[in-house]
Amino acid sequence: MSDHAVEPVLSGPVTYPGSDYQGLGFFQPPPEPPRRRLLPIILAAVAIVLVAGAVVTVVLLNRQAGGTAAPPSTSANRPTSTTTTTTTAPRPTGGQSVPNPDSKITYDVPKEWTVRAATDTYTLQSLPGVTLTHLTSLSPYTCENKNYSRGIVGTGTVERAEINQRATDLAKAFGTEFYAGTNTAEVVVGTPKRITRTGDNGEEAVGVEITATVTTAGDGCLAGQGEVVVVLLDYQDQFRLLVVNGDLKGGPDTPPSPGADDLESIATSGRPVG
Repeated sequence: MSDHAVEPVLSGPVTYPGSDYQGLGFFQPPPEPPRRRLLPIILAAVAIVLVAGAVVTVVLLNRQAGGTAAPPSTSANRPTSTTTTTTTAPRPTGGQSVPNPDSKITYDVPKEWTVRAATDTYTLQSLPGVTLTHLTSLSPYTCENKNYSRGIVGTGTVERAEINQRATDLAKAFGTEFYAGTNTAEVVVGTPKRITRTGDNGEEAVGVEITATVTTAGDGCLAGQGEVVVVLLDYQDQFRLLVVNGDLKGGPDTPPSPGADDLESIATSGRPVG
């Protein structure tokens, strides 16, 4: 896999043309009416004009560009979000949970993954202050006297910022550094999707998940293609971070790479704790 290659240390009225008259009808009063009879008539005319103006305003406001009235708002015609929300977290079959009480986030991995020593950490070089702890890894191997593994997962915290941009930057950075053994690594970052995750004791957090695909060439020890999934949960006034990385294809014939489904299962299991 990666360099985790080298294993980490880890509206108005109507106006008729040509006239000064405004209103919806014509009124001819009888000659010399008593003045006291004028007031009700005037008030009635004003009321008619106001009602007509209101009707015109409503019609104009509800008329669409094609000249038809807009339909009532229903669930069928409301704007729909392009993001996906996940409220449950399927667990990998036969897996094990890896809680991080310090970062208040936990995740599950299949039984084939190994929980690393508590002292193992992985620190990003390009984004200061980002360190993964509570690591698990998959299938370590040696190639050309260097230590590699087919996958790595870890958790941590990062400073709050605009969450989509933060997730994008993290996915790019981890993808680049995990496969730093080649100068031709290309990292393509996808679009963040909105998520909601519920913890084992009912804790709830919203956040985003984003996937980056890494393609390499010219290094037989590294996978030709890998994937990095970043989960950021906005929980208790801080971003809780889960990073899932695994090779997809290429590199040595053995050990085998994890499937993309396994990586997504791990990422989906990320949830708040405490």
